[in-house]
Amino acid sequence: IIDQTKDLAKAFNAKVWLIHIAQPDPEFVSYDVGPQYIRDEIADELRGEHRQIQRIAEEVKEAGIDCDGLLIQGPTEELILQEIKKLNIDLLIIGNKKKSFFH
Repeated sequence: IIDQTKDLAKAFNAKVWLIHIAQPDPEFVSYDVGPQYIRDEIADELRGEHRQIQRIAEEVKEAGIDCDGLLIQGPTEELILQEIKKLNIDLLIIGNKKKSFFH
């Protein structure tokens, strides 16, 4: 998906926003996350996902395309709609973990 995104961005001289929406904070959805080590695991996972988004954004930038990467935590559908409006996005390209743009 990233290669096709770069092709479209070049063709239309467009900015690319790589947005990864992580699961909501368990406390936000009234779910007890348990001991501190579980909180630490969740935080480590989010940091890793953020680094991955930033690495891909750098790869896109190296191709001469304006690109920023965001990791946002919360309800997927709501956040997609919010970010489309906030960032004035004209075209949305979606990947998922089963066929992720990370791989």
